[in-house]
Amino acid sequence: MLVMAVAVIAGAVGAVVAVSLGGTASAAPPLAIVTAQGETTPVKSRGDAADDAAIWFNVAMPEQSRILGTDKRRGLEVYDLQGQRVQSLPIGRLNNVDLRQGVMVNGQARDLAVATNRDEESLALFEITPEGEVILLGAVPTGLEEIYGACLYRHGDELHAFVNAKDGRYMQYRLALGGEEPTIVPLRYFRLDSQPEGCVADDSRSRLFVGEEDVGVWVMDASPDAASTRELIIEARDPLKADIEGLALYDNRYLVISSQGNHRFALLEATPPYRLQGIFRIDEDESDGIGHVRETDGLAVSAHDFGPGFEEGLVVVQDGRNSPENQNFKYLGWSHIAAALELTEQE
Repeated sequence: MLVMAVAVIAGAVGAVVAVSLGGTASAAPPLAIVTAQGETTPVKSRGDAADDAAIWFNVAMPEQSRILGTDKRRGLEVYDLQGQRVQSLPIGRLNNVDLRQGVMVNGQARDLAVATNRDEESLALFEITPEGEVILLGAVPTGLEEIYGACLYRHGDELHAFVNAKDGRYMQYRLALGGEEPTIVPLRYFRLDSQPEGCVADDSRSRLFVGEEDVGVWVMDASPDAASTRELIIEARDPLKADIEGLALYDNRYLVISSQGNHRFALLEATPPYRLQGIFRIDEDESDGIGHVRETDGLAVSAHDFGPGFEEGLVVVQDGRNSPENQNFKYLGWSHIAAALELTEQE
């Protein structure tokens, strides 16, 4: 068992900044309909089981990239780009997962992932080998009760994790990975007024986006020594509907949000004033037999070139129904979304 390091918690509950919501002030854009280009083997657990995903890009062989998906009743599933399960790690009720590649540890670049383990109130720590094998390194106790969502943030040479609990508490930890056993060092605490889950960090701008399920999406400074003030950039109301669930970034240019209450996804600019760029829904592809996507929890986005069909990037979304089979994850090429929303050419 990995041991949690002792440190002083810096920061306090942040103030809320009143803002004019540029994304919701004007008439909502028309709803675009897209279809998925692929899907994974269903998770092994029945019921509400699949939850969140993370995308690992194989630099040497992009076609051998991997998708990490949580089964919150069982553990972690690992899929290839064809949606086939290549690994299954039954280690407990994992909820959210995130990863960073090329993290420097003792002078060596490593690809690392973390997931929240609700059985142990811990962070499960994984390493991904150059061949795409996911290896469990251990579990780090957090001290949080009802641990829920998490996301990673690269702060200079440090790797941080933002971890939340169902009552709105958020902790920012530094992952100390250079010793015999990794530890986590508490850096900052803040709290939302109601239940959060999804979050995503823009490493290049030190910006953190957090979802409050019944309220909307907030943005704040991700730096551990920054004030915890936050700004509401889109509300959980038309054209969205609670719960606000997964958050992901495309090339640090667009923020993608899953709106579970009405089976839609919102695309916002990832920089001020965070303008709403489009709304889309994923419906059934009758030609390929891939079903529609409904009640999405987590999602993941990557702007890498993964090869045919995914040259401009890959989007992975949890499908909360996938009837009559167990829940699974659907794959979409970014180019299909960009075309449907008539996005301008990438800068």
